[in-house]
Amino acid sequence: MKYDEQTGDVYLDVFAKAPERQLKAGETLIHAGETAKQVFNILEGCLMVSRAGKDGRRQVMSFLFRDNFVGLTATDKYFFTVQAVTPATVTWRSRSALEDYLAGDPTAEITFRNMVFRVLENSLDLVYSLGQRTALERLSVFLLYLRRQNKISDTTLENPNLVPLPMSRQDIADFLGLKKETVSRSFSALENRQLISRPDSHSALLKNLEELRNLAGIMDFSSPLRLAGPRHNSTGKR
Repeated sequence: MKYDEQTGDVYLDVFAKAPERQLKAGETLIHAGETAKQVFNILEGCLMVSRAGKDGRRQVMSFLFRDNFVGLTATDKYFFTVQAVTPATVTWRSRSALEDYLAGDPTAEITFRNMVFRVLENSLDLVYSLGQRTALERLSVFLLYLRRQNKISDTTLENPNLVPLPMSRQDIADFLGLKKETVSRSFSALENRQLISRPDSHSALLKNLEELRNLAGIMDFSSPLRLAGPRHNSTGKR
């Protein structure tokens, strides 16, 4: 089943009238190693998924935005940490409640499975796009990745090429496998080439998509966009 405006991501309906939790910037929602008892849906804000090695070095795995789902694992433990990059609002249900809901609704189960496939496809896109790339090329990939996520999260954007950058330079560096100083130099290099401009320290305007895509080696991420249609929800925020 493909997404359409009639079905939507109906597995998210399990979060209707679910309890909400407010997060401050920097607050941890999920700690790696904890028992995986809850699943979450993001209503507002940006969250970050990361893992740390025994040597303390951190790898940022992904950034999460509105209507992104997080928390379900194949085991009974979380193997990742999730922190709020910005103030955020999430809803939550118990893991058993989600599993029972999916077992009782075949349409929701299918759309949930398709969501898992999309996450896998997006992860493979990122691995492919970041591998064997220069710092400038990796940053171009990252900006296109954020542009895509921004379009998914808000289909009413006046200018989808104005990309919010709520995360720190260190967060970006840990996502791209670069040093923070290299990230800063790469932003300056893209700006000097007039491929982007920076209205402020927390956003970037993509001025030349064709050249950014050439640098990134991709047109855009291959997994289909989830273009959100009208959906009922308990908060009235979407």
